[in-house]
Amino acid sequence: MAKKLRYALITSVLALMVVFSAVVSACGSIKTKHPRAKITVEFNSKTYVIEYTLYRNMYPQTVQHFIELADNGFYNDMIVHNYTSSNWFTGAYSYNGASEASDYDSAFTAGSSSVRDYLEHNSKEAAYYDLFKAGKLTPSVYKKLSYDAKGNEKVAAEDALPALIGEFSSNDHKIKKNPVRAEYGVLKMFYYPKGDTNQKVAIKNSFGQLLEHDYKYNCATSVFAMQVSGSDSAYGEANYCTFARLRNDGERDKFNSLIEAVSDYITDELDGASGDFTRQVSVPVDTLDTFADEGGQAIETSFTTTQKPLIIKSVKITKY
Repeated sequence: MAKKLRYALITSVLALMVVFSAVVSACGSIKTKHPRAKITVEFNSKTYVIEYTLYRNMYPQTVQHFIELADNGFYNDMIVHNYTSSNWFTGAYSYNGASEASDYDSAFTAGSSSVRDYLEHNSKEAAYYDLFKAGKLTPSVYKKLSYDAKGNEKVAAEDALPALIGEFSSNDHKIKKNPVRAEYGVLKMFYYPKGDTNQKVAIKNSFGQLLEHDYKYNCATSVFAMQVSGSDSAYGEANYCTFARLRNDGERDKFNSLIEAVSDYITDELDGASGDFTRQVSVPVDTLDTFADEGGQAIETSFTTTQKPLIIKSVKITKY
């Protein structure tokens, strides 16, 4: 009897292993609550590899969006717009080294107008829209709600917008227990404010519900920020999705080393003050956002660029 029972248990375990293997094979990977991302940063000829925990259980669509962009190599060779601020924004412009006459260093030396031209020429907006049109990004925002014959709400695939739902409390995304706070070392998904437009969109939340909301809270694309201050009132978690933390104390130490290297470089440069360490330029953003254009929302924002570029070399998802 014992032998039969043991045999039955072994058979059951093997069957479960086969099913598990089939699921892994079919899906490519198992989705975890907390995927991980390794971000490789290059600054002043030194490389830093920092690992983050992504909170898919709290911010599923933001994390999925970030993973899809990373898996498609979108974030490779991105410029951090301004590392003299408390948030390092990246995800809009690629770095072009010394391979062309119009490289970043030459543009910076030539002056603000050349930097503006450089940023416009190296915008990643078109590449982002190409990924969306190719079906590489999962839709979560639609132009409008429509209705089926029974009056049930639905959305049409052709109405999908290349934008990301805003998973934060001001957009009715509530986390009951231990939400990720806007604190030192977190990653935040950023969006360019669309003004006080009355445009409405349909959003599909993580529960599959279809809701109508303001577009201005549901218009993020690819830009994310690494927070380097202890707290943040300007870009706090109530209005921006804070979706990742440094994975452990070891990763925090690596991040601290990067912060110290940047701080030391800034101090050294400013002590030798020529006044040319940063350049401030205004550039158009979201120029391919036709939905915003329909509402008359022309957007231009100011960037502070730095003489020595800080570059996101890659973002690799290490655990799904």
